Order: sequence, then structure tokens, then C-alpha cells
Amino acid sequence: MASFRAAAAMRPEHPVVWFLLGVTLRTMGRAEQALAALHAALRLRPDHPDTLFHFASVQLELLWPDRALPALRRLVALRPSHEGAAFALGGALMALDAPEEAERAFLLTALLQPDGAAVNNNLGAAIMAQRRPGVALGHFRRAIRIDPSRPEHRKNLGIAQLMRGELEEGFREYEWRMGQAVWQWNRSYPGKPVWDGGPLAGRTILVHYEQGLGDSVQFVRYLPLLKAMGARTVFECQPVLKRLLASAPGIDALVARGETLPDFDCCLSLMSLPYRCSTGADRIPRDIPYLRTDPERAVFWRELVYGQARPGDLRVGIQWRADGGNRSIPLECFEALSQVPGARLFSLQQATGLDELERLGERFGIIDLPGRRAGAEGFLDTAALAECMDLVVACDSVVGHVAGALGKPVFLALPWLGDWRWMNHPDRTPWYPAHRLFRMARRNDWHGVMARVAEAVAEKVHRARS
Repeated sequence: MASFRAAAAMRPEHPVVWFLLGVTLRTMGRAEQALAALHAALRLRPDHPDTLFHFASVQLELLWPDRALPALRRLVALRPSHEGAAFALGGALMALDAPEEAERAFLLTALLQPDGAAVNNNLGAAIMAQRRPGVALGHFRRAIRIDPSRPEHRKNLGIAQLMRGELEEGFREYEWRMGQAVWQWNRSYPGKPVWDGGPLAGRTILVHYEQGLGDSVQFVRYLPLLKAMGARTVFECQPVLKRLLASAPGIDALVARGETLPDFDCCLSLMSLPYRCSTGADRIPRDIPYLRTDPERAVFWRELVYGQARPGDLRVGIQWRADGGNRSIPLECFEALSQVPGARLFSLQQATGLDELERLGERFGIIDLPGRRAGAEGFLDTAALAECMDLVVACDSVVGHVAGALGKPVFLALPWLGDWRWMNHPDRTPWYPAHRLFRMARRNDWHGVMARVAEAVAEKVHRARS
């Protein structure tokens, strides 16, 4: 290192010295110093392929795909066959939500490396991000043939199948997610086997939550199937859901994460139940509603809601902010809905998104009723409020799942690439028969989605008054 610095001081006009210094700094994990050295090398020799590649690679390591893009584009234009260049370009473009361009970059990589498992997997991901899961299937299968040991490829195949409505095959392949490090945060219970689908009569099974709050609400419907097999069921849920899920059928013992678990014979992740229960499109548990509101909270909120709604109004509960950024809808996009005559809007938003409500709530006529509590009690309030509504309009979040589990009509607004659970039907889902899906027609066009929602709400008001 010292010799490179000394050489750079003695020969500052020599690009090779700056390049070697930058590469050395990169290997030492000193990314920003490496960038400075590589930038100096590029000023002296702007079209050197290896310098461009290392310069872009450091920026990608720093999670700056937008800054890496010019160097990668330049490199691919200068030398398309440079090892790793087109692949890195595709990755940067995917990070910037440009899957069409990423597909072209990965196609170039696949031409150069036809037997590359990673490039076929990433090519499939770029195609799937364009809502073309049927085409993506072939690339995932090719990646699996090349390297059958990688769980990511099998999991991605499963997601593509689920998006196409091929539930039995998709849930089988989706099980491979458990081999990925990102999923291994789940649970380990030494000496306790994972349930393999065998007989459960007389046995106690622990089902533990996996992933988000909405997943717990959606898939808790499977617990009665285990009861029907003769099992005693224990469900470990997120603490904030414990009060709400106490009304769900098929649970003998409900435990919040962190609480002491009762003894059990075997265990399973909640998201593995659809596979173990052989779920197909015609075998989704549809005993809805499967959640109930707290009677006291229902009376409390009904009095408040009915006191605010005018006779003949359509009571519409709205929710716009989700945990996932691409699923959240800017509250500004609800303006058309707020102008529908006869629709009375009530906020169902919890915690996040309240800054938007403070800014736009009065202008849009959104009623934000006081008295809602935090944490687990807050979900009881949200459920009771949703129960008071004629309709819920929501982004893809736990609130939409809660309303669906209560059997309420829901207009669900989805981003350009909806989650696999919403499959590919234009506007319906077998998971919640009372849901109507509104899919984004153009990328990032929430205004267009919500304009269609407003039209549908206006039609609903008209029918109610006819």
C-alpha cells in the first residue's frame, strides 16, 4: 500500500499506478478511498475496461447503482465481452427498477455465458419483473438444470408458478426458500422435527409465523385443517397480532413471539402450510370470515362511525401506507376518491402515514376518529373500524388482509408488479372472494389506479342509491 501511494505521489500522471492503488484499497474494504484512486485513473485513461469495471463495482458495493450506471454503460459499449460487465449492468438496472433494460443486459451475458446459472436466474427475474412469469419459467428451469443445488433458483421458479396460479407446483418449489440464508432467521428447535405432512392425530404441532403481518392474517386460515387431522395446535404469532388472532378458529394455544412455548411434538413455518396441505386453486380454505371483532370495541366504534356518516353515505375506510415502499400509495392520489359524491372516507391508517393525513386530511374530507390505541390493542380497533365500513380501499398491506378475513368488500390497489399471492387474474383472487383487485396499468402510475378506484366507488354509490 505504501509503495503504491509513494508511486502515485511520484508519478501522478501514470494511470496504472492509480488503478493498482484503487484495486488494492478495494480489496482492503476502503471503498471511498478506492473510488478516489480509480477516478484519478479514469481521468488519465477514461476508456480502460478494467478501471471502468472496478470503479462501477465499488459503487455497486456502496449501493449506488445510479452512480455506477454511466461507467457500466460505457464499458459494455466499449467491450461487450468484458467478463462481468453486462451482468453487473443488469444488476444495476434491476436495482433502479428498469427490468426491460436489465433483460437486454442479461441476454447479452447469456450469449457470452450460456451455461451460467446466475445469469439465467437473473434473466428470469428481469422478465418476471415485467409481469411475464410464463416466459421467466424457462430461464429459472435452465438455471436449475445448470446448478440444481441453489435454493434461490428453485424458489424463484416457485414464485413464477404461483404468479401464474399454479399453486400446488408453486408452493412445492417455494419450500426451497428455507435453504436461503435470508430465511434462516426463522426458528430452530433442537430435537423437534419439522412436520413432513404425516399423521397428526394425538400430536401437538407448533406453527410459527414467517414474514409479515399480512402473511400471518392470510395463512392462519390453515390452522383448522391441522385440527381436522387430530392435532393440538400452537400458533406463535407477532406480538401486535395476538389480540386480533385470538378470534381465529383452529388454534388451541396462541403464543406471542418471546413468550414461553408449551411443549410440542413437531413444528412448521406458517408459510409452509399451503404446501403441506396440498393447496391447489380449488383447495384454498375459504371459510370466511375467519376473524371476529371484539364486541366491546365494535360497539364503541360503530357509535362513532355512524355519528359521522350522513344518511345514505357509503362508508369507505381507506389505508394508503404499507411497510414496503413500492406498495404504498401517496395520499395525494386519493383526491379523485375524495370527490365522489356520497362516499364518506374514514382513515384506517395505523402509525405510519399520519403526516400525510395531517397535511391532506381536511382538504380531502377524511375522518380520523380519535381513541385508537397502539400495538396489539390498535389492531383490535382497526378490525372493529373496518367492520363498520361498507367498503375498504387499501394498498397491499395487513389492513387489506384483516378486512378480507372479516369478509368485508375490499378494493385493493396493487403496484405494477403485484406480490405472487395476487396471481394473474385481472381483478379477482381466490384468497378473498370479496376482494376486487386494481392493478397498475403503467409503472409508477398510482394516479391512474386510484382514478379507476374512484370510478368503481362512484358506481357502488349509485347502485346503493338506486
